[in-house]
Amino acid sequence: MRVAGYTSAVLTQQAQLDAARTGALVVFRPDLAAAVVRGNDRVAWLNGMLTCDVTRAVPGVATYGLAVTQKGRVIADVIVIAEADALRLVVPRAALSELIATFERYIIMEDAEVAATGDVVALACGPDVAAIGGAGVLSAAFDELGFGGAVLLFEGEAAARAVDVARGSLEWYDAIRVELGVPRFGVDFDQTTYPQEALLERRAVSFDKGCYIGQEVVFMLEVRGRVKRKLAKITIDAQVVPARGAEVCDASGVAVGTLTSVARGPISAAVVGLAMVKVDKAGVGTELVIGGASARVVA
Repeated sequence: MRVAGYTSAVLTQQAQLDAARTGALVVFRPDLAAAVVRGNDRVAWLNGMLTCDVTRAVPGVATYGLAVTQKGRVIADVIVIAEADALRLVVPRAALSELIATFERYIIMEDAEVAATGDVVALACGPDVAAIGGAGVLSAAFDELGFGGAVLLFEGEAAARAVDVARGSLEWYDAIRVELGVPRFGVDFDQTTYPQEALLERRAVSFDKGCYIGQEVVFMLEVRGRVKRKLAKITIDAQVVPARGAEVCDASGVAVGTLTSVARGPISAAVVGLAMVKVDKAGVGTELVIGGASARVVA
């Protein structure tokens, strides 16, 4: 397996799953990039930029949130890691430049500055991830898949190569997160999406913090509004995994959405997916059709 210059022995999907369940598995993520926020006002300023409560961020535990526009649509999802004198950010690489430019427009009088870094990003999962460390490694608890987990920042390729732990593939990580119903920015939701459409309002939004850019729209959608579409986790009765982007129809054949992610689940071996569908078709048990195959909403 080769990922962004890092090599390891090829592990089967079952071996990767076993490592995640009983030990530690590291997956390097070249699709993620890192940035840093410095300055005396960094916490208060960043708290006004993200949906999560940055004031509660503590070293060793990552905080997950979103940067949204004034109209409440997602710019990018953001993992925040607190240090004694800085805030580290992990964001989708494709959104990094736009995110930094957006942030810089909102630095007026504040003592804060934001810049990209060259850190190598990895996500780890498993009960033993706390033991991963060493020179040039910053680790913070971040359990995206439910096995126990951490986000890792390596100061460079040498530090990344030195980590002595089982290494998983992006293909495995993508398949398992689909089976577990974890949406991914740029795949299942993007800059046209509201947090509630991507089912991120509980995971990434604080409704009792102070003001932030886009708060009014996000809050009003939560208490009074209703989105027109929503992500749904589905199972598909198909021998062949359908293509991502396939049309999703209701039982009568009317198009109601799009298949955003699909995989053969490493846990169940069933074909599973995430689909953005009309909100009235997102209820558990709803029967759907994808490429002629029966499907149903399970979460």
